[in-house]
Amino acid sequence: MELIHRTSLVYDDIQDHSPQRNHRDTVWRVYGVDQALNAGLALSCYGRLALQGMLEALVAAAQGGDPLLHMCRYHLGLEEVDGDPSRAAAGKMLRPALCLAMCETLGGVVDDCLPAALSVEIAHRTSLVFDDIQDNSPQRYHRDTPWAVYGVDQTLNAGLSLSGYGRLAIQGMLGLIDPSTILVVERELEHAVIDLRRGQYMDLHFQGTLPSLAQYPEMVRLKTGVLMGVACQVGALGAGEMGRATDALCFGERLGVAFPLQDDYLGVWGQSETPGKAPNDLQERKRGLPVVLARQAKPEAVASRVATPGEAATAELMGLLETLGIRPRAQALAQEAAGGALRALKRLHLRPPWESLFEQLVQFVVGWAV
Repeated sequence: MELIHRTSLVYDDIQDHSPQRNHRDTVWRVYGVDQALNAGLALSCYGRLALQGMLEALVAAAQGGDPLLHMCRYHLGLEEVDGDPSRAAAGKMLRPALCLAMCETLGGVVDDCLPAALSVEIAHRTSLVFDDIQDNSPQRYHRDTPWAVYGVDQTLNAGLSLSGYGRLAIQGMLGLIDPSTILVVERELEHAVIDLRRGQYMDLHFQGTLPSLAQYPEMVRLKTGVLMGVACQVGALGAGEMGRATDALCFGERLGVAFPLQDDYLGVWGQSETPGKAPNDLQERKRGLPVVLARQAKPEAVASRVATPGEAATAELMGLLETLGIRPRAQALAQEAAGGALRALKRLHLRPPWESLFEQLVQFVVGWAV
């Protein structure tokens, strides 16, 4: 987590035009802004590599080859299909990073919390195994998904095995954390996974219809918010801060709701240059927040256009959103969730510079290419 802090200082010094830190020239002053940005990006990768090393050790390649283990390693981005080592699909590891950051800022020992952070990441990755099958998604992270490579039946086996590795990861806390706390961590993680599946159930259920305005945010909370919330909660528990675990949970959960709501906004009104997100949700007839809001006002008109393919229906749907004033309402809901995250953050009374770093994360989510 020190790497996360040090990485933030690289960018802070550039943004603040600070020529010195700790009585020496800052990185951008010595090497220039462009190369300092490169260095900051590289430094952030080293933080992910530390977690990746633990993941590698947990799911170590078996001598002689174990096909089921190989499938797990392929899904985690540790191997290619042919068994060659890889880091092509390592992922951002945002959830374990939040877990460890929360642990450190509340005075915990980060190394003691690493097993729990790893378990959170594996829970997330396991859910993707099943989501890709249910959503019929052939690719993720620009590579074939496991079911597309190995078939559905064997991928189900791999997903169940991977969930076992997630539970085993928590055992690494034995001897480091009070056993009663470990039991609480295990319980909260299991409840989070159950809620995650509830969210996926709702998502599948709504594929043939449109959710209501009350149903959609709850689905988003269950699918995305719950796991980010438990990541922060577990970080607080690992730090021995039972009294602040609820506010940590609230912070992560509201952040996890703001993220997809803002993503829905960007899918309609974002800029085409927004990294990783093109504004083509209406063309693809995605039933995101803007469409849900419009349905509340004009259910028949929205349903008709969503069900009709073609550019003309897309243009009509966009016109309907503009006429109904959906754009500011969608943005306001994302900002409302972010506001909830910031309020929970204030209740945590984090020590500097962590409160500022977490605030920047929230502001980045709702300010991204609006």
